[in-house]
Amino acid sequence: MDIKRRIEVSTWNLPLLVSVVFLNVCLPSLVYTYGVLLVNSANFGVPIWMGLSTPTISLLTYSLTQCWCRDAADSWGGTVGYRIMASIGLMLVVLSLLICAFIPYNLHPYIYGICGGFGSSLLSAQVDAVIFDTYDINLGTIRGLCFAGQAIGLSIFPHIVTFFIDCYGYSYSYIVLGGIILQTLPAIMMLKIDETIRKRPASYIDKTYAIFNNEVIVNGYTNELQLHDLGKKCWKSPSDDNLHREATISDLSADTSEYDQDNNSTITPPPSPEEKRRNIFGVEILPEIPEESEDSDDNEGNVNDKNKSNLNKKRFSNVIKRLSTIGDSFDEYIMKQAKRDSQADRDSISREYTEIEVTYDNISPVTDIQTEKVFNSFNFRCQAAYTSFRRRMRMPSYRIYRLKRRLAYITSSINDTFFKPLTRSLSCWRFYLALILCFYKLSLSAIALLLMPVVASQVNPKISMTDINLLFSLHGFTWICFLLCTPWLTQTPKRNFKYVTVIGLIISTGGCFLLAAADNHDLLSIACVIGGFGYGAITSCWETTVQDFVGLRKWPKIHSTMETLSGILLFVFCLCILFLVDQENGPKSALLILSVVLAGITVIWTILAAVSLYMTKVRSLWPGTRCMF
Repeated sequence: MDIKRRIEVSTWNLPLLVSVVFLNVCLPSLVYTYGVLLVNSANFGVPIWMGLSTPTISLLTYSLTQCWCRDAADSWGGTVGYRIMASIGLMLVVLSLLICAFIPYNLHPYIYGICGGFGSSLLSAQVDAVIFDTYDINLGTIRGLCFAGQAIGLSIFPHIVTFFIDCYGYSYSYIVLGGIILQTLPAIMMLKIDETIRKRPASYIDKTYAIFNNEVIVNGYTNELQLHDLGKKCWKSPSDDNLHREATISDLSADTSEYDQDNNSTITPPPSPEEKRRNIFGVEILPEIPEESEDSDDNEGNVNDKNKSNLNKKRFSNVIKRLSTIGDSFDEYIMKQAKRDSQADRDSISREYTEIEVTYDNISPVTDIQTEKVFNSFNFRCQAAYTSFRRRMRMPSYRIYRLKRRLAYITSSINDTFFKPLTRSLSCWRFYLALILCFYKLSLSAIALLLMPVVASQVNPKISMTDINLLFSLHGFTWICFLLCTPWLTQTPKRNFKYVTVIGLIISTGGCFLLAAADNHDLLSIACVIGGFGYGAITSCWETTVQDFVGLRKWPKIHSTMETLSGILLFVFCLCILFLVDQENGPKSALLILSVVLAGITVIWTILAAVSLYMTKVRSLWPGTRCMF
């Protein structure tokens, strides 16, 4: 299917689009706006390192399970599978919020982090699968709308969470927040792929093969094989076949109209067997039939009748012999069975064993019957129990076999999902550069956004919680301002996304340094504006940049490994800076260390962008020509 045709048949599916954007507004905001809960928990004496570890564990769980949930979305998807799995993920998120309202603060990292991270991973995998299956043409625009929904959630949810804490208290605010997240269940029920859109390309291809137009003959000569309607085909005589007659322009125009009206016309099949048995002059070629005389026919008939009668006599005699043998044996079998039954009844009281008669049938008539005695004693029972135990140990039951099969499946799945891609990825030098870029994005989400309200609460003079929430809103607003460039990004070649990403890295690194050095409200506002603009550029372009950098063939192999290792790197980095957070000016020191690490990553990718620019643009210019990049 050509691109224009695919654009015409593609639809926006507005109910699905609204549900996807609404889910992106609510669910990622649980991590983005956790800084508000972090500031309020510090007022109750909860250490900052414990509050910071909660979203870190959530992102670690999300990174470790995203590859599994993506595979499950591909295998369990369908009209019902996407909604069931997304509903399970939503229930895990809501359950983690409800449990956090009744447990101590030191258990929040495990409940909120593990259950909430796994539920978010399961739900986001279904949303991504539905987006990729439905919006194959407008994928860039749809993802831009999803990022805009996340920015809207970052702007709104801090005010909502602060209002709930002021009205219901810190603990019960989790319950109300879980009730709000539960309202996304109707949006999950709309996660359904339109089957007509999925099957439309196949039906279009069938139409192209079913319809044929002979307009080329009208305009001129052609050497292509023309297709004909089978209604004009004469299978009896080639001389009466309408296909061999010369067609006029009017006949061809009539034929084309018939083909346009009837889409079910078929292609002319190969010549029939009748035509193969005719020569070029139309004369039928019959197969040679051997000549036979009347005497040979009579002799063969008589011989066959005699053979049949002899065979029937032999069969009848064999049947009579078999019936007579069975009749003679009936009386003997009945007498033996009666004697055996009566003797068993008499001896059942006195004897401790039963007799089993084993007959060995050979080609010769049965002449010998051997009797074996099975003793019903304690020794025999012990031997039987020992034998059965050995048999069970040597031949385990089906449950053990099924357990072994499941363990083998789990180990092979772990090997295919993580270890094989890991060994393949570590052998590629491009993977390490893609890994540090993914770590850059995660660190901005987990550390910079969470420590921003903590830094804002420690400035002099102190600002209220409403002003801190306005800083969040300012960060999200500048993020949306960059997303207004989404139509331009969708038209940009993928090889140019790395330049936009490098610009975003430079801006975000400068925003982190400014946030670490901010000591008043004005510098915080400027840092939020700069950080929001850079974060919007990174979230919109980093994945396309990495995909173009490592190559389309290697991207599916290293995608899951990159997500997993980036989450592990983030967790290790957070463990290294947790001892600084609870000290005086600890959040600013942690942000300064993060800014230095991000600056190193920015320098590396800036060098890569400069080398790529030189190799693709500057080096290809001839002397005397103008540089048009």
